[in-house]
Amino acid sequence: MKFRKSDFLSSPDSSIHVDFDFTDLTGERYANTPVKAVPDCHVDGVLHFDGQNRVVSNLHYNGVMIVEDSITGEDLEYDFEADSEKEYSFNPLEDADEADVIVVSRDLIDLTADAVEAIVYEAPMSITRLAREDYPSGKGWTLVSDQDAPEEAEKEDPRWAKLKEFNFEE
Repeated sequence: MKFRKSDFLSSPDSSIHVDFDFTDLTGERYANTPVKAVPDCHVDGVLHFDGQNRVVSNLHYNGVMIVEDSITGEDLEYDFEADSEKEYSFNPLEDADEADVIVVSRDLIDLTADAVEAIVYEAPMSITRLAREDYPSGKGWTLVSDQDAPEEAEKEDPRWAKLKEFNFEE
């Protein structure tokens, strides 16, 4: 997943087609993220070179990541799909408005960090395979979801009842 400036200069149409598999079974690249591992990920797309010093990548990722079940803590396989577009420069930037352009060193573009970023952005914040009736519960408590309907209508706070007497429309 590394490309040199010379690779772009030698390509006939100043573009390099990308088509490879990206895996990380140990999860070393995903420390402090919800992703524990990526056993299967396919990356395809195109890197376009402007002929001087800029490269624009248009990449598509699809595969399976391992994440932790939010309730049980078990490992779950989660299918994902992501698109990524980045711009690289082989020369230092002169304009401060180009903060989103990545300046590469030693004329080498490494797509590994961008692949990790695209995959982590697709990781779910919380996920579980448990049905609601299987949620944990105990004596006097039960785990609820924000998607559950409230059991009773909220009662009006008596401290605010006096405000109903005032006519704010006037």
